[in-house]
Amino acid sequence: MNKTIASLIVATTLFSGSVLASINQGLNLIVTPQKGGAWVTVEKDGAPQAGLDVTVKGGQKQHYTTSESGRVFVYSSFEAARSMTFEVSDEDGTTVSTQRFIPSNRS
Repeated sequence: MNKTIASLIVATTLFSGSVLASINQGLNLIVTPQKGGAWVTVEKDGAPQAGLDVTVKGGQKQHYTTSESGRVFVYSSFEAARSMTFEVSDEDGTTVSTQRFIPSNRS
């Protein structure tokens, strides 16, 4: 039953993130949770943003840089599932953040 509830939460989060990303214009932070981390995509007006610093808050503060495709995989060093906050700022000073539930990296 716990796996079913967790699956529903993850599915809802993925769907709502995709819907919100398509509605917003400007800087978008799209987080797709996966086992052991999350794919983070940064777009501005629909175009991928390379070389931006993605900050992850939750436990230790971590920094990742987006690739040419505007994506980066953010690893979760925690075995247990938890919420993490992702934040990115562009060169214009626009900052966007979102919080997502990251599933456990256990099998």
